[in-house]
Amino acid sequence: MTSLTPPPCPDCSTVTERIEVEGEGEEVWRCTAPDCTRRTYGTGDETDDQDLPPYSETDADGAVVCFHGTGEVDFEATAELAAQDGPDDEDQADDPLPAPAAVVWEPEVREIRVQELAHVLAGGWVRIYSDPPEGWRHFTEAAYDPDHDTTVAITYSDGEVVREWPWPQALVVHAGPDTIPTTTRPGPARLTRR
Repeated sequence: MTSLTPPPCPDCSTVTERIEVEGEGEEVWRCTAPDCTRRTYGTGDETDDQDLPPYSETDADGAVVCFHGTGEVDFEATAELAAQDGPDDEDQADDPLPAPAAVVWEPEVREIRVQELAHVLAGGWVRIYSDPPEGWRHFTEAAYDPDHDTTVAITYSDGEVVREWPWPQALVVHAGPDTIPTTTRPGPARLTRR
């Protein structure tokens, strides 16, 4: 049965478009928002969408990305597929490995000392353990010379430069300023749009 009106996306309420699902013959809708990959049967019942078949797509870099039926990236299946498609040992000597595709993997939150921020290239998000604890702030660079400095100079994306002691623990994740991590411990960043 074909629906006359496209259902809204269950995640962002954007209008959806009907898509053909290979070998299924079922009515499936996909969100039309550029940053949303959500799929739905459009019934309004979230439990129905859990039965959507998984699928894969090729990203701009040519890497195959696996998705759960609802449109969330299946990191485990994507990594397994990438490992299967890796070059043979004989090919490794001749051909250098291509750079991994950006955007495929969710950034990982790592625990470091504040002084190690000076070694993070291209900035990211930092959450410094302090009293009271600070939230996530996006930084563009950090400078620390243990022979000359007693504090780490952190430049945040809003232009503010803050000096912090080098030894407290911090969480750091490589991600752009258009997203923000929601986690408070090491592991997947669970980024959300700002």
